[in-house]
Amino acid sequence: MKSILLKIDDKLFEETDKQVKAKRTTRSSYIKTAIEQYNKWQAKKALEEQIVKEVQLLKQFDPDKELKEEFELASLHDLQKYLDE
Repeated sequence: MKSILLKIDDKLFEETDKQVKAKRTTRSSYIKTAIEQYNKWQAKKALEEQIVKEVQLLKQFDPDKELKEEFELASLHDLQKYLDE
């Protein structure tokens, strides 16, 4: 396991300590969970952006409008199921 040194401003430190005390956890555990959640959010955001790019590419090359609309709906539906997991 790796260690990091983290410097944050006083206000953020105090807000974090309030949450740590309310959740009855350690500061390290709280920050680790926050980083994990942020990493998941970043991955979700990147996936959403990639899907949008691919849908736009499909729109450019597929003359069948109905197929494009069906693909968009399926992609967004599949993305939502993935994000809900």
